[in-house]
Amino acid sequence: AVIIAQAAEAQYIEDPEARVDFSRVVHADERFTYTRPIFAGDELVTTVHVDKIIERAGLAMVTTRCEIEALRDGATEHVVTVTSTLAIRGEGS
Repeated sequence: AVIIAQAAEAQYIEDPEARVDFSRVVHADERFTYTRPIFAGDELVTTVHVDKIIERAGLAMVTTRCEIEALRDGATEHVVTVTSTLAIRGEGS
């Protein structure tokens, strides 16, 4: 799940509108909430959400949530939620 979530977060980080300089990013926290295990052969779909951005003293704390679901018989089934917080230093820090 961590590899899948990091790939989804990378789309956010690499988006020019997010204005994130990856060289200033430190991974602060990560949590996994499973509904069921990931099984070999699962076709997974991930949606990434930016839940919170807090800026203080030259540091931005960005919390993302990746919802990972398995496709099954034309429907989706929740597998795991990955919540991650990134600390991003400002240019003056």
